[in-house]
Amino acid sequence: MLISFKIKNYRSFKDELIFSLEADSSKLKTQNVADVPISNNSNLRVLKMAMIYGANASGKSNLIRAFFNLVRFILAKPNVGERVEMYEPFLFDINTKRSDAKFEIDFITNSVKHTYCVIFNAEKIVEETLFSFPNSRQKILFTRSSDTEQDSNIHTGILGSDLGNKKIKIFNNQLLLSKFGSDEPIAELTAIYLYFKNYDVINSENTSYRRTYIQKEVSEILYKNEILKNKMDSLLTFADTKLKAVSIQENKDAPAPDGIKRGNISNGYSLFGVHPLYDNSIYTGSDQQLSFNQESVGTQVLFSLGGKVLLTLENGGVLIVDEMDVSLHPFLTRMIILMFQSDKLNPQNAQLIFTSHDMTLLDRDLVRRDQVWITQKNENGASEMFSIQDFDGVREETPFDKWYLAGKFGGLPSLKSIDLMFENESAS
Repeated sequence: MLISFKIKNYRSFKDELIFSLEADSSKLKTQNVADVPISNNSNLRVLKMAMIYGANASGKSNLIRAFFNLVRFILAKPNVGERVEMYEPFLFDINTKRSDAKFEIDFITNSVKHTYCVIFNAEKIVEETLFSFPNSRQKILFTRSSDTEQDSNIHTGILGSDLGNKKIKIFNNQLLLSKFGSDEPIAELTAIYLYFKNYDVINSENTSYRRTYIQKEVSEILYKNEILKNKMDSLLTFADTKLKAVSIQENKDAPAPDGIKRGNISNGYSLFGVHPLYDNSIYTGSDQQLSFNQESVGTQVLFSLGGKVLLTLENGGVLIVDEMDVSLHPFLTRMIILMFQSDKLNPQNAQLIFTSHDMTLLDRDLVRRDQVWITQKNENGASEMFSIQDFDGVREETPFDKWYLAGKFGGLPSLKSIDLMFENESAS
């Protein structure tokens, strides 16, 4: 499980940000918290869900982008000499626009807490460390150093003493952790590489991405997994989409149902909505299929996002969604939150992180104060981020939505008088 994520000098985040999912001491809404066993026969209380609010351009999406870039960089190595693509420094200060950036992530896997840190710039990885904390004591899994006496493109990874102090050569623009998912099979480190494969970062607002990639991926997985397919049918029915089910078919040479134009959803598969067929409001016992790209946008979003939700709940991991409420009714967004906060539906303690503008979710009966985060920009254009539990007087019974709309937490757009909007233009 994810415990915390620290970023520094990345896009709008100039100073270090600490985004934490470690639960506070409140004993309320215990279903929202997972008691995760760690070393030394102790547990760590970790939130199953967190949501991020703020005005447009306040930095919400930049946090999601940081997650995406880190995971992508771990799972896919660049070629030697290529730019470190995840380097995007804060550009509005001369002291940061060429300074190193930093990502650091604390997480639990196999009942052991770990800390992974990488410091980097456009040309190279400056520092990379991985520590574990068995029995609450720090253990070095690896560090890296530059090989300045030889090729400047080569760094040396040095494994910890328990791993034999082995040295591994790595290009200076690649992460050492990436090696353990391909050509360096070392069980303890490969398990950590695989941990990051269970992160899924998506942008619900990107229609093209949702249709061409997510919908394809979900269709193919559901076609091959009957249990998940049945769960998807139940999800769509429960959400009152008026669908009985979805039909996922191999393309091959078979004609589409009733002459419907076949939409290619995945390599070899097509997707249809199954609707009950009526005769003067009386169900005929037969069904009518509709090409899925003719279903409502909300239904298409629910299929794609719901598929990711079902996969994450099934396998465990972290689902991170930018603008999760786009094209979804607030009832459906709330339903997804409740799925993650259900002990029955989420036995793997999967986690959900998302950004939103939906005020109805700021419900004290639904979420805890430590699950709500706010982003805003200061006068220098740098993003700041904080949990509402950091404010004096905020209790679990506080009406979070009313306080937020009243501006007590910040994070709202600063709107001057509308009458002054075009004042300069009028004067000219």
